[in-house]
Amino acid sequence: MSLSSRMPHCRWVVAALLVLALVSWLGVTHDVAMATLDDALSTAFKSFALAKALNAAISVMQSITADAMVFQVQFGQALDPANDLVERFSWIMFASTASLAMQKVLIQMAGHTLIKALFSLSCLLLAVSLVWGRGVWREWARRAFLLMAFLRFAVLIAALASTWVGDALIGDQREGLYTALDQDRAVFQDVAETQAGMREEDDGVWQRLKDKWDSAVGHPVRDLLTRLDSMTENVVALSAVFIVQTILFPLGFLYLGWRLLGTLTAPLAGRYPVARGA
Repeated sequence: MSLSSRMPHCRWVVAALLVLALVSWLGVTHDVAMATLDDALSTAFKSFALAKALNAAISVMQSITADAMVFQVQFGQALDPANDLVERFSWIMFASTASLAMQKVLIQMAGHTLIKALFSLSCLLLAVSLVWGRGVWREWARRAFLLMAFLRFAVLIAALASTWVGDALIGDQREGLYTALDQDRAVFQDVAETQAGMREEDDGVWQRLKDKWDSAVGHPVRDLLTRLDSMTENVVALSAVFIVQTILFPLGFLYLGWRLLGTLTAPLAGRYPVARGA
């Protein structure tokens, strides 16, 4: 008996499954996802390098003792919290970079020939079960399709969605925070290099260093601490941005993808029952 006479309503479902079985072998989505993750990795690496540069500059500045008119200011004490924060920021950036690299590895695994073949087979089994199978076989075929569809496309779609949504919602904020921190890094590095060049001189070291800070940030003590406060806020904000985009977004989209697949395929086990006596 023909498919149209027995199951007029499931023809489109069967056709969609066959199309999915073929689309699984196309490399377009795989290439787009890999290129997108490469761009995200480049941004994460850039921020990781910025964190290490900030850490290095602040470490050099920690050896400076500044005479602030009435009292001595030991910048090592003032810079310790900032240096600890920047070090933790570098850990977060390393975790974000590792998350993106892991997504690339998972997408490469999902694009393996074996996974593609198993997904195509699950599509064919579900299509056949909708036409000739009974309820229990349809349910097993549905579960197999659900599992293979998740393995084949879930990480790929989650990675693309995370990057695109992140760029759309917080991309400008991320770039602004990076620019501000890079400016802080330039000031700190300039001061650190000046201090290092004067380390062997005994006379006029603080005065020259003070003049250098005066030209860079105004009052050498107050404005430097103000810049450190601003840097702290930017570091925390940029850390949150990368945690959201590279960890929370992918996990959230993976969960939503699993629930959506389950919701869409759940009715297939009972929507098209075989007629009695067929």
